Amino acid sequence: MKQLLLSVLMLFCGVSMTFAQRTVSGKVTDSAGEPVIGANVTVKEAPGVGTITDIDGMYQLNVPANGATLVFSYTGYETKEMSIGGASTINVTMSEGKLLEEVVVTSLAIKKEKRALGYAVSTINKELIVNRPEGDISRILQGKVPGVNITSTGGVSGTGTNIIIRGYSSVTGSNQPLFVVDGVPFNSGTNQQNSFALGGVTTPSRMLDLDPNNIESVSVLKGLSATVLYGDHGRNGVILITTKSGATSQKNAEINFSQSYFQNNIASLPVYQNNYGGGFQQLTPPSWFFSTWGANFKDLPKVPHPIGVSSVPAIRNAFPQFAIDPTKPWGPSPQAALDNVVLIDNKAYPNIGESFFRTGNVYTTSLQIGGSTDRSAYSASFGYMDEEGFTPGNTLKKINLGLGYSASITSKLALRSALNFANTDMVTPPLNAGFGSNSNAGVPSIFANVLYTPRNVDLGGLPFENPVDRSSVYYRGGNDIVNPRWMAKYMSNTSKVDRFFTSNTLTYTINDNFSVLYRVGLDTYTEEQEVKLNKGAGAGTSQVTQSGVYRSTSIQNTIWNHDVNINYRKDLAEKLIFSAVVGGNYRKDNYKQFGLASTEQLAFGLFNHANFVSTSARDPFSNSRINFITEEARAGLYGSFTFDYADYLFVNLLARNDWTSTVEKDNARILYPGASVSFIPTTAFGIDSKTLNYLKVRFGYGTSAGFPSPYNTRNILSQNSREWISGTTTSASQTIADRLGNPNLKPELQKELELGLEGNMFSNKFKFDLSLYQRTTSDLITNAPLDPSTGYTITAINLGGMRTRGIDLNMTVTPVATRSGFQWDATVNFGLYRSIITELAAGLDNVLIGGFTDLGNYAIVDKPYGIIRGIGIEKDDKGNKIVQSTGRYLPTAGNVDLGDPNPAFTSSLLNVISYKGVSLGAMIEYRHKGVIVSNTVKGVLARGLSRDTDQLDRELSLILPGVKQDGTPNDIQVTAANYFFDNYFFTDEAITFDGSTLRLRRSTCHTHFRHH
Repeated sequence: MKQLLLSVLMLFCGVSMTFAQRTVSGKVTDSAGEPVIGANVTVKEAPGVGTITDIDGMYQLNVPANGATLVFSYTGYETKEMSIGGASTINVTMSEGKLLEEVVVTSLAIKKEKRALGYAVSTINKELIVNRPEGDISRILQGKVPGVNITSTGGVSGTGTNIIIRGYSSVTGSNQPLFVVDGVPFNSGTNQQNSFALGGVTTPSRMLDLDPNNIESVSVLKGLSATVLYGDHGRNGVILITTKSGATSQKNAEINFSQSYFQNNIASLPVYQNNYGGGFQQLTPPSWFFSTWGANFKDLPKVPHPIGVSSVPAIRNAFPQFAIDPTKPWGPSPQAALDNVVLIDNKAYPNIGESFFRTGNVYTTSLQIGGSTDRSAYSASFGYMDEEGFTPGNTLKKINLGLGYSASITSKLALRSALNFANTDMVTPPLNAGFGSNSNAGVPSIFANVLYTPRNVDLGGLPFENPVDRSSVYYRGGNDIVNPRWMAKYMSNTSKVDRFFTSNTLTYTINDNFSVLYRVGLDTYTEEQEVKLNKGAGAGTSQVTQSGVYRSTSIQNTIWNHDVNINYRKDLAEKLIFSAVVGGNYRKDNYKQFGLASTEQLAFGLFNHANFVSTSARDPFSNSRINFITEEARAGLYGSFTFDYADYLFVNLLARNDWTSTVEKDNARILYPGASVSFIPTTAFGIDSKTLNYLKVRFGYGTSAGFPSPYNTRNILSQNSREWISGTTTSASQTIADRLGNPNLKPELQKELELGLEGNMFSNKFKFDLSLYQRTTSDLITNAPLDPSTGYTITAINLGGMRTRGIDLNMTVTPVATRSGFQWDATVNFGLYRSIITELAAGLDNVLIGGFTDLGNYAIVDKPYGIIRGIGIEKDDKGNKIVQSTGRYLPTAGNVDLGDPNPAFTSSLLNVISYKGVSLGAMIEYRHKGVIVSNTVKGVLARGLSRDTDQLDRELSLILPGVKQDGTPNDIQVTAANYFFDNYFFTDEAITFDGSTLRLRRSTCHTHFRHH
């Protein structure tokens, strides 16, 4: 007999088929005899087989031959098991108010009851992960876990993701969590070649290689007491992922297929004004301006065509159609040339949301196959994603294949194996830092200028390519801005990855108390990165960019991981159970990178190093080395010992001792212990109340270390094969690097205290999980400057400290649940942290973390980690802003604190309303405070594009609020153009804003149909 389940979801559909041998039906009621609607009915021996009760509490289920027990469960009710025997009808009465025990995945992929854990573990329902328009699992997790902050590093599909769990703990080291897939460490780096200010934000995080539709479960270990067994790699938290290939649950033969389609659009754009065009001071000269402070459209209905008034002869000559008389030369004088240019309408053309950005399309296909026998189970998966981003030139394609197999080889020996392959192909236009006037250092960026396009520029209708030499053509007289349409077509950054990761586990059960486990994991991939910048970008870019650039980089990253665990469990007394895990771990990381960079392109469109004049092993923008090898090894011994008294008091003692290769021998060994306690008062004191169903108090203490990256303890020889080129002679050089190696460098030391409270109330319809924590880092590694006369400019030392305090809160409530089947479930996540620098190296006032010396994030003693410093506005003793004689605010002589970029708190609300097979869901996020410095706002306001600049009369003069330098009230009049342009462009304080945001992250509508 076959059972066909057909689910039509608003944006995707799925099909599943289950093969069975007999049918069991019945009715599920509560203690009052009323039907329980939506109760889960599953086969204990085949967890993949199940159904839910209908509006009358009725169910019908096809049970496989090996099915002997039905399991009935529903939120707020006691789970009940019923033996099937030879019955074809089984009716069940369920009792309210009992807790459903939750089993979660913890360190080393060990499953434990959540009640036994003395630390916080968050689990994410896989229904919140599958069939989503994002291909990166980390972005999908945003807002679903308290204390976890996830941000995208770029505005296009596939770019990297930054994940911070419970704040920051290091200034110079990584603050990213460890990903563990099927029990094996998984590299999640970006392999970024340059900083964000030199085009380094285009590379994706390698979490992108995971298939969200092939994920069975996700657990997040946030505190050090939860991650001790992972050593220093787990110091920033651990995200545990079990794929369906690595899952152990046995299922009957089953095929699941889903096809999804999504659309994506740019989330927000400025609200543009529609009355003024390019120019300044309400004047529109013949040449076209970047700023939009020109004449009102009604006062100047026609203007010369921008190509016709170009100051670049090659551009004018390439487009004779824009001359009134194409047969005549452009004229002996500028006025003659101007008189021969066709006029076009001076009006507001479609903004960039219509003329440049597009509606993106996302297609996903997922196929899952699984089955089992009495002694083995298998699974296979296929996933395909084809995404066209909303930015022209941005595409992402992924293929994922997975195989899983588990078997009982003998009565004592079991095997579990998971193999996964991923092929990822991402293409994006160049991305780089922009500051409202072209991109930084002449390195191109698709977003650098496009948002500031004047309203009378017909971006979608103007030519963007010179028909003679295929170079960029744009509206500016000097052609000093790259046309974004040309850039999307002729400039790109690509990343192509082939990845294989596998986990293989052998478990040998010696007796009822002893078992031994060996797990070997391999995560290896090759990545081919290319930067392709065709020549002809124009004067708005660097000479290197204008000549054409091709950089090809081949990367190979491999992690071998071995674990051997001995597991022991013994009943020491009637109510006392002892369990232990002791073992060892060895991990070896190898990273190899080789490549070339070429400049001065010969033939347009051909990207081969032979088609360029100059080739080097150094990046043409940063001059950094492209070729290098990094090797790193860790070996550790660990143990975890748990005492369970009467199922209400759990004490866990654990420790790990590591040896590492990244520091000298005397500092290579370190021991970090941990402990946790879980106490269940409701069980200990026999509390049986419908008001308080369950209460747990927990306490955790954990330690860890942050080892420095390799090659910081010794001096490094820097080689350059092309140091000088004179004619045909090339000279090589071998020099000592600017960084002085420190043989006494030690790892950073971390300690964390965590206190938690968990509870279920009101017949389990209200649940909460609260954590309070404090983490301290000592021996903080900081970069100390050196006098150049020593021959070095910088060295890494241990002298610094940081403290992070925070709160995580998760609450789930069912405000409404009726017998008719209407139910409303709401989940609230709340998190806040404060990371403060407590100490820096002697002589250091601050450490630049990211950005530039005149605007960046800093580490400063007694101030929040990452505080933003930049140019401010001078004020008098009363806080009044000081205005110069020019009418412009007086900038500070040096950097000042602009504010803390870290939010005061983050929160999210997930709502699901369901009724008779239809469910509506929405997820809302709110971030409170935390300052941002926005160069986008600067450009839009300063250049007169925003509707905000249209709320005043541009014909009138304005007076800035503040005082003059002599202390008297300011009465200096300025034009509207100067009011906005001068004061938004020349201080960072003017573009510093409250970072509070409210977002609708996701909304869904699901409809389910059942057919037997």
